[in-house]
Amino acid sequence: MISTEQYAKIKAIITDVDGVLTDCRVGYGLDELVKFFHYRDGHWIKLALRAGLIVGWLSGKSSKANRDRAAELGITFLEENVHRKIDGFGQILERYNLSADECLYIGDDLIDMPVMRRAGIAVAVADAIPELDEVAHMRTKAIGGHGAVCEVIRELLIAQGKYEAVTERYYQ
Repeated sequence: MISTEQYAKIKAIITDVDGVLTDCRVGYGLDELVKFFHYRDGHWIKLALRAGLIVGWLSGKSSKANRDRAAELGITFLEENVHRKIDGFGQILERYNLSADECLYIGDDLIDMPVMRRAGIAVAVADAIPELDEVAHMRTKAIGGHGAVCEVIRELLIAQGKYEAVTERYYQ
């Protein structure tokens, strides 16, 4: 269970890419690696940015698909080829003058576990490995690449009292 106090502290949303923003599959046979991102996750990332939150991706891999999607959404940062994510997380904290408890992290695999241990809120997507249950504050209903990030951002914006301000134009 995530407390109101934990939600209130969050200034940054950091996610893994493969298995969180994508369904963990890759396609070969074309000139470039193919990945599928969920449009609803992208829309809610933009809403989080509009609400003044830092949004960034921390990926163990590098790909043009990641960079293209990140640029399209205008996220705050994309860190690629980060094989020790805890080190990348530390650099992000320093760069953006954040404490670990001001970060919400979404992951799906063992490489995410050290960051999830430190983050103020740690979230595992529905189809994440079971080992993450020992460090996750919650597990999404949606699987990775199918709206899990949207689910988390919506809950965060509601808990922080920012939901109405960033969605009001849709209700008019």
